[in-house]
Amino acid sequence: MRRRLIFVALSLAAAMFTEMRAEVLGFDGESAASVGIYIKDLSSGHVVADHNSLQALVPASTMKSLTAATALSVLGADHRFATPVELRGTRRGASWEGDLVVEACADPTLESEYFEKHLGFCDSVVAHLRARGVTSISGRVRVQETLKDAGPVPQWEIEDLAWSYGAALFGVNWRDNVFRLWPATGRTKPYVPGLIVDVRRDADGTELLRGVASDRLLVWGRDPSNKKWSVVTTMPSPSAVLCHELAEKLRAAGISVGGKKLKLAPTAASQTVYTHRSPATKDILRSLMVRSDNMMAEGMLRAIAPADSRKEAIKREKELWSARGVDLRYAAILDGSGLSVPNRVSARNFGDMLEWMARGPHGDVYPGLFPRAGEDGTMKNFMAKSPLKGRLALKTGSVSAVQCYAGYLLDENCERPTHVVVVMVNAFYCPRGKLREAISDYLIKLFVPDSEN
Repeated sequence: MRRRLIFVALSLAAAMFTEMRAEVLGFDGESAASVGIYIKDLSSGHVVADHNSLQALVPASTMKSLTAATALSVLGADHRFATPVELRGTRRGASWEGDLVVEACADPTLESEYFEKHLGFCDSVVAHLRARGVTSISGRVRVQETLKDAGPVPQWEIEDLAWSYGAALFGVNWRDNVFRLWPATGRTKPYVPGLIVDVRRDADGTELLRGVASDRLLVWGRDPSNKKWSVVTTMPSPSAVLCHELAEKLRAAGISVGGKKLKLAPTAASQTVYTHRSPATKDILRSLMVRSDNMMAEGMLRAIAPADSRKEAIKREKELWSARGVDLRYAAILDGSGLSVPNRVSARNFGDMLEWMARGPHGDVYPGLFPRAGEDGTMKNFMAKSPLKGRLALKTGSVSAVQCYAGYLLDENCERPTHVVVVMVNAFYCPRGKLREAISDYLIKLFVPDSEN
């Protein structure tokens, strides 16, 4: 009898494992991959598909959907970062005996190319100084940064840090924390103080490598002597670039900058010259979600706890969702962007969060942050010729052997969410294009039953 019970138990376990590994999407090698699916009808509450939805998987950039939901909940749709610029010291006629200080607040959008209406930070500072009649500053242009553990997330791969997608968050962020370099001449746009460029030949193509907080950049290329060849890479110190650019703007406008390192008393007078305000939260989130911007995602995560560490911000995020009934106890969250490979989140985690947001106070804003299938951003080329074009609003996530989607199916007017949709695939071996086709076919069969696809 005991042996029979053991046999039955083992048979049940084997059946459960077989079910867990059953092919659902139908791509080559699916039985060896990890697949998590969770799809729920929001009107009826019926779970349309649930396959391995509790297994924590690598989310890649679908993590941004959680970050966006958290930031929208904590900050509100219309919150704006404020960056004051102050004169510190003593005024003597038209001269200022002291420093010009940018009080950084970790705004990830300062002079970002993606927000053209908010460009002109330096010009605004110059205009306000001229309006005050200031013609010289004896001290320095400097930045005061208070962000804890600024720079790359420790779990990010060193190979990613020099590429534009690996731009880290700092106390002050300037021009998306990237610049263009012409390796053959060493010219940069904008100018990057202290940069050391080591150019080498590599027949396989362009490669970039820069260590954490290092001014030395290694660049490999097929033809290093080609003066037209350029690369976009990350700034080792955005504050140095900002200070140089602002000082040059001041001098060009006839306001001299002495550059003296002054020892100002704690009681030194200060005057706010100008306060720059960022785009609204909803606009920042829409931009970063559509483009999958890692640096901006980190900025929005840290904004929920601006005086605390990254770890504390993540703790606050988990507490927020726990209070809403979304169990993130077994989720590994190391950043806000999903660039950390050790991140782990389940399809059910995403599904529960997405459902809460669709029904919550920001239900009119949050679904609109996602790129649409066949229309924009990272979803522009996905299902562009399918019946679901424009109706799937999904955040994508892809790194090596990872392809994930999390978001919503919208109604026929492409307005209101009707279903939560989460599909996560890890450790696949087939070509990524074939996997995307399999996911596309699966969703069409699920939501367009009469389709011939």
